[in-house]
Amino acid sequence: MSGNLEGKVVVVTGASGDIGREVALAAAEEGARVVATYNSGNERASKLAEEARSRNLSIRAMKLDVSDERGVKEFFDEVAADQGRIDALVNVAGHSKRETWFSGLDGLDSEKWLAVLRVDLLGTFFCCREAARHMAGGSIVNFSSAAAVTGHTEGVPYTAAKAAVIGLTKSLAAILGPKVRVNALAPGNIDAGSIAWYDESGRSAMVGEAALKRLGTAREVAQVVVFLASEKASFITGQVLLVDGGI
Repeated sequence: MSGNLEGKVVVVTGASGDIGREVALAAAEEGARVVATYNSGNERASKLAEEARSRNLSIRAMKLDVSDERGVKEFFDEVAADQGRIDALVNVAGHSKRETWFSGLDGLDSEKWLAVLRVDLLGTFFCCREAARHMAGGSIVNFSSAAAVTGHTEGVPYTAAKAAVIGLTKSLAAILGPKVRVNALAPGNIDAGSIAWYDESGRSAMVGEAALKRLGTAREVAQVVVFLASEKASFITGQVLLVDGGI
């Protein structure tokens, strides 16, 4: 541990997922007091908190539906009152229903669209707005996707939402500066989460897309998040950093 986030209060949404889990652990390993949120992944969040305790890391798991506007406000009010402040927010939480990813165009009705947008776009905005109210400085890292830059033949609502997150990030960087830095991280094909939906031929195709000819790891993504959240990135804001192996 190098202590890049020593004593900082860091909120990580979607921490019951593979990438969110690694982000929470990486931040805690750097000395942060982490509040790790989950919605439906209660068991995985509990295991994360147990692992943190066994390693003498500070991770508190709390339930949060990022699409619930009032609930988000109450959550950040509670965290700020309990921790005294909020130094960083990492918006990992995302919609993860397989049926919206593999639906053809004719199968994408308004409800499927809205299910994704409520979490991936509105949820990200709600969390940014409410966290910023309690931040005297620090950093917000939003999760976009390499698909938002390149486009994708599947997961159209996801791709559109993640492209909108890029625009949201740039706007918030202008609005919240100079107090708070706001950046977006855009992972490519990471061996976590929805990659499990693909068979071996699909995974092989993903490997072939990248210049580095492999899938990334959740840990590699988390290490970049820690950098963007820390003072080592103190002159970086409004940027989108692709972590995609050279797609």
